[in-house]
Amino acid sequence: MEEFFELTIHYWWIGVILATLIILISAKRLSTFFGGDVVEITLEEAMVILERKQAILIDLAEKKVFEKCHIIGAINMPGITFINATAKLEETSKPIILLPMKGLFPMPVVQFLYSAGVPKLYLLKGTVNDWKKAGFKVFEN
Repeated sequence: MEEFFELTIHYWWIGVILATLIILISAKRLSTFFGGDVVEITLEEAMVILERKQAILIDLAEKKVFEKCHIIGAINMPGITFINATAKLEETSKPIILLPMKGLFPMPVVQFLYSAGVPKLYLLKGTVNDWKKAGFKVFEN
């Protein structure tokens, strides 16, 4: 038993790496557990959906980052507002496209939106910079 504890103490980082990999691999399964399925979409797919006004785009970036540069038409709702329960959605009948902050899977946001009654969630693969590089319009300050 002592050997196990010594091994755990010396190689704790292996456990952290394994836990991270498990979370990343099962992110889609976790989204289903929390109330629904999140569909990853490309920049082009998002553009088509937004042009048809079939979804709302929510940018989870911090306010200062959003004010510097954002996708035109995006609504800024920093991820922390979902965690501390200060987020307020005016429209819950349309699907929502999430632009994650720093590429992180926004599990608390997903949980909040599904509990608010949002019918479908999309997760945008890419960043505002990717959007800009693809030739789509952005607001820059």
